[in-house]
Amino acid sequence: MANFIVCHNKEKFNTTKHRLRLTFTQRAIVAETTNQLFPINIFYLRPYDELINKVDVNETELFDVILEIVGFSEVHMHKQGGISRKLMDIELEDDESKKLSATFWGEFVDEIVPHLLSSNSQPIIVVMLLIKAHKFQD
Repeated sequence: MANFIVCHNKEKFNTTKHRLRLTFTQRAIVAETTNQLFPINIFYLRPYDELINKVDVNETELFDVILEIVGFSEVHMHKQGGISRKLMDIELEDDESKKLSATFWGEFVDEIVPHLLSSNSQPIIVVMLLIKAHKFQD
């Protein structure tokens, strides 16, 4: 990479815990590397144990999860400040059979419902990138 700027990582949402971030300019150049020693970390996976901590939720950090959907509720509408949004409660499970509850909102509900309602008995594995935790009514 060339012609980029290194800044402190103080954005509203952080895709990494690193204290610095790269900002590309119009003159930035990026070329693919074939060097096998260059570390390529595609995901910033969050362990389930950190996600189920209901006290300390960092709402500025973006992270990734891989999970299986093992249960779900009906689609509901939630009205807040005069705006109605779809929501759906989902029960998730990791590879160690640890369960976690989450709520999917908005357009993601429309995207996932057809898969949940399909007659296919195969597990539904979801990879979610750059999501954030948010406390909702504790």
